[in-house]
Amino acid sequence: MSAEAVRVVQEIQTVLTVQDVVTALDDADADDRVRNTLTALADPDFEVAMVGPDYLSTQLEFSGLAGFREAWQDWTSPFEHYEIEVEEMIDAGDQVVSLVAMKGTTRTGGAEISAPGAAVWTVVDGRVRRVEFHLDRNAALRAAGIDPSSRSER
Repeated sequence: MSAEAVRVVQEIQTVLTVQDVVTALDDADADDRVRNTLTALADPDFEVAMVGPDYLSTQLEFSGLAGFREAWQDWTSPFEHYEIEVEEMIDAGDQVVSLVAMKGTTRTGGAEISAPGAAVWTVVDGRVRRVEFHLDRNAALRAAGIDPSSRSER
């Protein structure tokens, strides 16, 4: 099942990272591509979690396509531009961890930010059941049952 899980996540990530997230949220064609992909590859009520760093026990929960969109509108609201680049995909059985680089420019002041991040995708029977977006890569790895100290720095 893990090769299928990786394929599903790769297909979704390809659609999600094709353009600036802020622009995509306001683009009907991009919205349709994301909606169609998630409809085909995710459970209708799949869970979405936005997980803060370990030192803050903040986690926002959403559900389904509308929740996915709401989560990303909320997350990117301070930004004029926000891009995500997938750096590595890690097969963890029914879960896939995607390590990403995030960069953005704020609406106020035009400050540029860049940070590593990760997502943990739970795939059951070829469909996404849950996705957790993490600011802390090590927390994401632990959530997928991977000991971060067992991985060499890449």
